[in-house]
Amino acid sequence: MSDVKKNKPQTVKGRLVLKTFARTTKSESLGVYLETADGSFLIRPAGGNPFADNPLAELAGKYIEATGRKSDYVFFARSWREIPAPDA
Repeated sequence: MSDVKKNKPQTVKGRLVLKTFARTTKSESLGVYLETADGSFLIRPAGGNPFADNPLAELAGKYIEATGRKSDYVFFARSWREIPAPDA
């Protein structure tokens, strides 16, 4: 896949859940995951400190629409908004 296509911003919809990340390692922590029809992946604000508290954790259990870029198993959200459950 070319770099242009890989770095193209995309919009995803799903439900935020809190799950253990990096289980059984020294990096084990509670991560914020976005569960979508295409799978589950970590989500955090683009440009944010990965070691700081994730502001999306406050929305756990809610549905959001987020725009950003996916890199491996992390979605870096530039913007997000809460949406009603049926629209997700």
